Amino acid sequence: MNTVAIIGRPNVGKSTLFNRLLKQRKSIVDREPGVTRDRVYGVMERDGKPVILIDTGGLQFENGGIGGMVKQQVDFALLEADIILFLVDGKAGLTPLDKEISNYIRKSKGKKVLVVNKMDRGVDWTIASEFSKVVLDKTFQISSMHGHGVGDLLDWLLSDFEEGEVVKGSMIGVIGRPNTGKSTFVNAVMGYERSIIREEPGTTRDSINSYLEFKGENIVLVDTAGLKRKSRLKDSLEYYSFLRGIRTIEESDIVLLLIDSTEEIARQDKRIINWAIERETPMLILLSKFDLIPCEKETAIMNYYRKVLSFVDWVPMIPISSLTMKGVDYSLSYALKILNGLDKKYTELKEVIEEACSHWPPPAAMKEVKIYSVKQEVGRIQIRTNLPKTFDREYTRYLKNWIREKLGFIGIPLSIRVKKKFR
Repeated sequence: MNTVAIIGRPNVGKSTLFNRLLKQRKSIVDREPGVTRDRVYGVMERDGKPVILIDTGGLQFENGGIGGMVKQQVDFALLEADIILFLVDGKAGLTPLDKEISNYIRKSKGKKVLVVNKMDRGVDWTIASEFSKVVLDKTFQISSMHGHGVGDLLDWLLSDFEEGEVVKGSMIGVIGRPNTGKSTFVNAVMGYERSIIREEPGTTRDSINSYLEFKGENIVLVDTAGLKRKSRLKDSLEYYSFLRGIRTIEESDIVLLLIDSTEEIARQDKRIINWAIERETPMLILLSKFDLIPCEKETAIMNYYRKVLSFVDWVPMIPISSLTMKGVDYSLSYALKILNGLDKKYTELKEVIEEACSHWPPPAAMKEVKIYSVKQEVGRIQIRTNLPKTFDREYTRYLKNWIREKLGFIGIPLSIRVKKKFR
């Protein structure tokens, strides 16, 4: 597919341009340099031409540490790109690091475009002459913040690309508290270092999309920043990361919640489960780092988690180790199995609900309960009855348990709405 990578030093506006081209706020934008560390993917389609955009971290050529890992991610992006947008800051002028980066990207195979950003007042040929020392295939002056010149850049990009179709896939969100092994899991699935990993919690700051084919099905795997408690968010950047994680839960077809099996369950783990339930997102629970559990304690650990998470006993719980690959492929297979069953319509659902009401009528019912109709879409169930007010929270909980016992709905949150019969 047509692929464009945005490269540059820190704080030149790469994520702002990325978001502008996508027409959505996908990468986190902040005044603090170095916000984007991993490469972030986005897919857009214009005039029948699909384009993959890659946002990258600020390149600084540091040895080791986060800087070295960012460079590794940039190198991956350069290998994938058909066109490389080398972004520079027109207000700051040409810097020694800009020159170093321009020399570095010349070795790449894709077309190289110099994009002078932050030209908020329009084209300035004085600035153009300063950057003329960086000779690439094409030059544009833009303001990614205000949109000046971005249309011309996009038209040029599209003129070089072929028509095609956007390949869609199931969106699987990887969520959890910080340092539960989310990025390690994604890297294990992808087979290479897709996300930057360190022992330090909270390394991933943004939601990162990885595209793959698994057992003949297209998947978009979304690695997220660790979901902290709101009271522990230190700054606006962590707050935006938190919101991005929540949005991933809302947008995903299914989420994989990683819980560190070497630790006791935390309140935040339960909060994240409830966030997924509230947003009616199907879910699997993965007990990560299970290779660290001694063999003789494995059964006890599984029993412990089944007990403390008994309120979601309908969610499958899979022990995994991203280092040994135990359970990794199985968890993806299970997720796809759940997704492939989401469209199933249970024709016997009305009969099952009538049976439940007959077995134990609503306590407040003063006469026989009649079920007129039942509609079901995924886990959303709408019941029309003659006594809707008798179906209180406790009774709908009873109905959910009864429905699960009879029909399954494994990994799928159930919500029941009760209405009166049409007149």
